[in-house]
Amino acid sequence: MTTQVASAPLPTLMQRLAAAFRPMHARGALFAGPAHPPAGRGAAAPRTSEPQLDRFVTRLRELLAASDEAARQRLEREVLELAAPLQAAGVFDLLRIAHAPVAAMVADHLAATAGESRRPALG
Repeated sequence: MTTQVASAPLPTLMQRLAAAFRPMHARGALFAGPAHPPAGRGAAAPRTSEPQLDRFVTRLRELLAASDEAARQRLEREVLELAAPLQAAGVFDLLRIAHAPVAAMVADHLAATAGESRRPALG
């Protein structure tokens, strides 16, 4: 029995993803934990809290699963607070929120805070 392994474009995909995240990392976006410490003179100390993108995704999942109104409102506030820095880092240029009502809520919040509509990038 022989198996053939087709040459997959995985390295090219990974290189493209790395190139896409490089400008966001330079702007201070933290996508992973301590594996991405700031570098260079005058760099800020590494963050010890959970990275923003991880918190955003976790809060979105909790929001979609929330059953009581108080928890839902608290999670909505947290999601909206995290959305602005992620948008400034360019995350919504690469990723979109698939759940239409949540995407609209985030887009409306970003439009209200920035004065411009971000609906096409989010939904």
